[in-house]
Amino acid sequence: MTNVSLPSAATENRRPVTLQTAYRRTLSALVALGAALRVWQYLADMSMWFDEFSIARNIGERSFVQLLTQPLAYEQTAPLGFLAAVDIAKRLFGTSDMSLRLFPFLCGIAALFVFRRLAERALVGVAIPIAVGLFALSPPLIRYSAELKQYGGDVLVTSLLMLVALELCAREPTRRGCLVAGAVGVVTVLFSQAAVLVLTGLGAALFVRWLFERTDTTRAPVLVTVPIWACAAIGGLLVARLYMTAHTMAFMHDFWRSRQGFLPLPPSAEATMLWTRDRLLQFFDAMSLYPIPVLYSVLALAGFVALWRRRDVALILAGPLAVTFAAAVAQQYPFRMRLVLFLLPTLLLTSAASVGWVVDRVTAMNPAAGLAMGIAALLPPAMAIVLAPPPYVVEPFKPILAYVQAHRQPGDRIYVYANAYMAITRYGPLYGMPLGNYVTGACDDSLFAPFYADVDRFRGAPRVWIIGSSVPDFRPARMALRKYLGAIGVKRDSLVRRSVPPMDPVSAELYDLSDSARLRSATATTFHVEPDPVLHALCYDWVRPTGVPGELPH
Repeated sequence: MTNVSLPSAATENRRPVTLQTAYRRTLSALVALGAALRVWQYLADMSMWFDEFSIARNIGERSFVQLLTQPLAYEQTAPLGFLAAVDIAKRLFGTSDMSLRLFPFLCGIAALFVFRRLAERALVGVAIPIAVGLFALSPPLIRYSAELKQYGGDVLVTSLLMLVALELCAREPTRRGCLVAGAVGVVTVLFSQAAVLVLTGLGAALFVRWLFERTDTTRAPVLVTVPIWACAAIGGLLVARLYMTAHTMAFMHDFWRSRQGFLPLPPSAEATMLWTRDRLLQFFDAMSLYPIPVLYSVLALAGFVALWRRRDVALILAGPLAVTFAAAVAQQYPFRMRLVLFLLPTLLLTSAASVGWVVDRVTAMNPAAGLAMGIAALLPPAMAIVLAPPPYVVEPFKPILAYVQAHRQPGDRIYVYANAYMAITRYGPLYGMPLGNYVTGACDDSLFAPFYADVDRFRGAPRVWIIGSSVPDFRPARMALRKYLGAIGVKRDSLVRRSVPPMDPVSAELYDLSDSARLRSATATTFHVEPDPVLHALCYDWVRPTGVPGELPH
């Protein structure tokens, strides 16, 4: 008889351990990859853009007490904890861009670890590494981990709060555990304005869960944690309103309404469906740069169905999304781009849940096909990284100013287009352009002629550098000014650097405005470009010229 060696008990015990070790290593590798991409973005030390400059000016111009007790200037708003953390980093490490971005960077790294734990708690099987991979490779999460805005912190706070809520559902919660969960909610409101929406959504989810089950286990969080979260959310809302001027609030509302952040009014079935579709697609299209955004949008919605068998998880993930959507319908909070970045973890989790559900069924029939499908789920985000790798540049002023510094000649004049004046204020001294060494442009929100008249002061100058950038509102006036300069002068040199859409490129263009024949061909009053019917320069009150024509306050 042939002897057959049966596997020993030790061998049987080693097998699952090996699989578990491989599983943990896979997740750790994905987290490490995500961290490397975020470090890459941070160490690139990219130029700030307009909103970052505005936050930096608030921090640079105020004492610590003023920063936390007065509404922000320059049409900005930010949570007090975020401002305090950035100000502390400034005092410890200086005022460089990397110092000011240190806290958002740390939030981006921490979010990777919190999200991994969240995925392990919310999902099962192959869906977990798929979710962690989607999170690690997400371009907007990489970008906002190194930007002087609070949106990366919003993602960390949302992931943490959803994890806390799921832990309340995982086991019979103690009174102490419910109080700790409530305290976490109070702290997060200090660091994230979006936490108000998240806490409201999670509180509603826990309440609905109790309505379904009516047990002591589901009642405890509703009686202890949810009231604390409700108070925190109300307090956070009141503080946000208190630290925002009526002018800033009106500006923000008009700004995001013009960008369809709110449900269009008056509502109609067709307009509502199109708006809802576009709001979902934005996560995977304009924000995540996925080659197939429609596919992932469908997967994200289907994920709630796939998760309904684990009703607690489905409710927790759906709560913040539903509340934020309702706020946009009520015209109270814009459902648009970076302001709803905090919802991206939810949609990545539900997308992974959909893929995991399909992979499990395919694997049961053909393990190789299931493995291939799981890997294929990460191809679109991987392609997004390959086709548009970090670092993500919003407005690349530093290389533009370095180019002007390297090619500038004695006697050269420098004109800074209105939208770029904050950049020259911050970076100009670093590149040999201190205050008084350049002219900052005038701004008009309805006519092009004032822009033409603004550069007429350089008529006869053989070398004039035009440094420009533009958000969509400034684009028509910038293009019209370029046409006028082309009519009265000759472009001798230029450097253009692309920005992340919808931002326009940043440029430095050298014009010769000394040709008398060209100068006679057009003037500010005779040159005509058809006005854009929709978009014009967005002139802030604190950007308008005061005193000397064409000079901006600093």
